Order: sequence, then C-alpha cells, then structure tokens
Amino acid sequence: MSDREDENRRDQLTTVLKYQGAVAAEGHLTEIAHTEGDEAVMRVAQHMSATEVAQVTSEADVVKPSLLHTAITPEQFSGVFRRVGVRWSAAEQEDCPLETLREFQEELKQFFCAFILLNEGEVRRNELMRVVLDEQNGIEALVFSFVHEKDLPEFIATDGAMSDHGDWREVLNVLHYSFADEWRKFKMLVPQDYNGRHYNNFIHDVAAGIYATAVSEGVAKRQEVEKVDDLFTPLE
Repeated sequence: MSDREDENRRDQLTTVLKYQGAVAAEGHLTEIAHTEGDEAVMRVAQHMSATEVAQVTSEADVVKPSLLHTAITPEQFSGVFRRVGVRWSAAEQEDCPLETLREFQEELKQFFCAFILLNEGEVRRNELMRVVLDEQNGIEALVFSFVHEKDLPEFIATDGAMSDHGDWREVLNVLHYSFADEWRKFKMLVPQDYNGRHYNNFIHDVAAGIYATAVSEGVAKRQEVEKVDDLFTPLE
C-alpha cells in the first residue's frame, strides 16, 4: 500500500467518523485489519490527527479496546493526552461537585489503563509513560487518576509489591520500576487527608489544569462550553 493509498484510507475513515461516529470508525479500522492486516492499520493511523484518534478511542476502553490504542505514535499519544479533558469545563467552577471530579478521575484512569496496559513490552510502555511525564501536569494527572484507589497507600508502602495483573497497579509499576525520580515525586504528591480540604483542592486543581490544556489545544472553548457535541469536530 502506497502513502497515497494510506491517505485515501485515512480520508475514508475520517468521513465515517464524521458522519457515523466513533463506533462505525472502529468498525472501518477492523475491516482494514481484516483485509489488509494490522500493519495497514498502523500506517493509516499515522496519517490521523490527534483529535481523530481521541474521537475514536473515546468510545473504547481496556475491556473494549480500539485498534488505535496500539497503533499510534508517541507524538499522537501526546496529542490525545492533551485532549482528554475536553469535556471537563465543570472543573473550572469553584463549586464543582466532588462526584463530578470523581467521574473525571475514573475517565482518566480508564484512559491510562487502556493505552498503557494494551501495549505490550517494557520499551513501548516506557515510551508512552515518558510522554505522560514530559507533559505539563503529567505526574499530577497520574496521581489524580489513582489517588482514590483504596489500596493505593498499601501499594506505595510496599513499593509496588501488590502488582495485580491488568489493573491500575500494573500502570503504576511502569512508573515505579522505570522512572525512579518520578515515582518518588508521585508518592510525595499523594494527599494524606483523603477526605480533607487538601485532597479536594488537589483533585480540583488538577482537573482544572487538564481542562485548561484542552482549551489551549483548541479543542475546548470556554465561551461555548455547553456545546459539548461540537468539541470533537476534527481540526482542519
């Protein structure tokens, strides 16, 4: 398949995504994989924008994965991560309900679990984790995602000994075993008062920062935050 053919495939995928949605686009990718092979999916994926990848993977998770979870480049993953808070405008409100913030935490947890756990191999996982750590508030985003896990204090106390396969512990063990300095920072950032003001302020500030990043990427608009259906329109 030539570059021109890959671009045509990508254009077809974008059309499906625009008019039929993420689930249909995933089905289109599956058909490409069936007829052309996984390498064809990877080539097509490399022609996709971060916004398009974010659209498709927004309807997937670690249980129901997208082919794009393992096909995109680190640069695309960086762009997708910057867009993860696109619908989090409520985080900018001082009185944002704790229940809403917990929904955001769960969303980001599923994001990390899908992209890290579905990619096999230490090199690839470290590559993606490095992307997160290099982003503004990246380490804070990891704390935000997993701080509500009731077993996190024990996990930290045992330095990752509780490494159940296939859950948030496995994600954090990528950080623990490969990024010692960042792991120490992670532990320092974890609030100790899980029901106190410091904890609430921390998760509120991180969520607001993640939303601000989406705004800076041009995929969320503060003046039109109610139009959430328009936020994932592919950028020209």
